[in-house]
Amino acid sequence: MKGLGLFLLLATLLLPAAPARADTDALLRDYIPSGTITRFEGPISFWIGGKDRLEGQFYVDTVINELRRIIPHVQFRQVSSMNQSGVRFFLTDSKQEWQEAVTKSSQGMDGWRELGDLIRGFTLLASSNGVIKKADIVLHLNFQTSGGQKLWIVRHELMHALGVMTHPKDTFDTVLNSRQAQENKNSLFSDSDILVLRTIYDPKLSAGGSW
Repeated sequence: MKGLGLFLLLATLLLPAAPARADTDALLRDYIPSGTITRFEGPISFWIGGKDRLEGQFYVDTVINELRRIIPHVQFRQVSSMNQSGVRFFLTDSKQEWQEAVTKSSQGMDGWRELGDLIRGFTLLASSNGVIKKADIVLHLNFQTSGGQKLWIVRHELMHALGVMTHPKDTFDTVLNSRQAQENKNSLFSDSDILVLRTIYDPKLSAGGSW
């Protein structure tokens, strides 16, 4: 009887683990439908340029520092050379400059359309076998009406640049949720966002593999 009681106790403790794993897998696949990890390997260098660089520096620095706390084993460092950077931020300060930035990108032009009062920003990603080689982020921060919205768009685009190349369909507490109203785009990285980032950049996992 004692052995049976111990077995039942162990079974009770272990049973909830399977649904938890299933829930985690479903969340990860909502962000990454392919199930394949795409990420930077090694330190991530970033460069900031554009006419709105001085104001944009504050917002980029703020979000980069948040990422340093979320994935502390990943090194982020700013560089002065655009060609030596892995992530390049192009900050526009007018609608005309924003449109010029979109026009210069064939991927940006493909199927591009203005979406009313939605935040304007896009990310172009170059990767091979799950390893990100380069990410370009174009932002029109002056279009935003508050500092919170500016931080939101930087978080949103950096999620893409770090390897989440789609928008989740079932997860709403995420900075990748573009469907919310403009005034609600003030959120921090959510618990779901943090779980996904930590999974993608888990040292025990590999680019091009799965979790």
